Amino acid sequence: MANLYADENKMAILRKLGLAITYFIASLYFLSILFPSIYCLQHGCRGPEGDAFMPAFFLTPVGTIATAFSLYNAIQHIRKRKSWSWVFWPVAAIFAIVLLAAIAFIALLIYHLSFHR
Repeated sequence: MANLYADENKMAILRKLGLAITYFIASLYFLSILFPSIYCLQHGCRGPEGDAFMPAFFLTPVGTIATAFSLYNAIQHIRKRKSWSWVFWPVAAIFAIVLLAAIAFIALLIYHLSFHR
């Protein structure tokens, strides 16, 4: 019986570690979009300065999946209605916007690659 509880604790720890990694990747993806955007708004990006977005392009597949999992987890925390669940509202809003933008970017990329030859 004690071994059963040990396995449950290991799974809970692995689940929390997986969520921490997912939140980290989603945050990194968000910041890799945000920082070059702020720079381009302040200085105006022309030509090769757009290469600052390359880490975001590289992280798009993994970042989108991590953002979706993080958004799902944030919504689950909001549904629990605990005293600290207000923290997840801005997180959920940011992750939803990033996820919609990533989906729009992928759709635009598919459109341009398939119809503009």
